[in-house]
Amino acid sequence: MSHLPQHQPPEYGVAPPLHDEVRRTRKGPWIFLLLVALLAVGGVMYGPGAVDAVRDAVQRTEPEPEPVVLPEPPAAPAERVVVFEVTGTGKAFNITATVGASIHNEAGVTLPWTRTVEVPAGPTSESVMLVVVAGPDGAEVRGKYTIDGVTVREGKASGPYGVLTITDS
Repeated sequence: MSHLPQHQPPEYGVAPPLHDEVRRTRKGPWIFLLLVALLAVGGVMYGPGAVDAVRDAVQRTEPEPEPVVLPEPPAAPAERVVVFEVTGTGKAFNITATVGASIHNEAGVTLPWTRTVEVPAGPTSESVMLVVVAGPDGAEVRGKYTIDGVTVREGKASGPYGVLTITDS
């Protein structure tokens, strides 16, 4: 074997540098500091305006609720007037008229009979009842009651001791 100089083609060796190494200065930290300084100055100058702009934008996107206007209910009368009326011939054995806690009871009543009762308006005045027991002669009795001028209930009964009951409770 001969000792020939072994030459390797340049493509198999270490490639020569494509450019000479230039000494680089570190500019990265300076650029970062410059950006931070610009952001800080911009924040001081435009920050309050930006906050106000965002607040205004949020307030504009949330619609204000419309005020609700309820119609006023009609004023209820301070008192209610209940009128009981019983008509017929002869006498009623018994008449009981009740409005709330107000009870009027009469026996041996000559007909026609009327009773007016004024009560404070409210839930207690809504319970109204009229009970009429006809006399022993069996004549027909008719009864009704009105509240504030409006007829609410009416009815009739006949025969000896016939009973008429009308109620609104």
